[in-house]
Amino acid sequence: MNQSLGNTVRLRRKALGLTQARLAELVGIDQPTVSRLEAGALVPPIQVLERLADVLELRLTVRLDQGRAAQCG
Repeated sequence: MNQSLGNTVRLRRKALGLTQARLAELVGIDQPTVSRLEAGALVPPIQVLERLADVLELRLTVRLDQGRAAQCG
């Protein structure tokens, strides 16, 4: 799904010296969820992203990009 998000979380978690289990505890999710997120297999709800950003001392930026043009009418 989103490997870039997973890489960012993993790299920052390691830079802060946190295990997946400790990050999960601080964010209020379980360790398997952190693992799936870091693997790019999961994009969590915005509330979890906000808590992740806070714990990892990151700024959360949400961007919507235009994909294929939608047909209206």
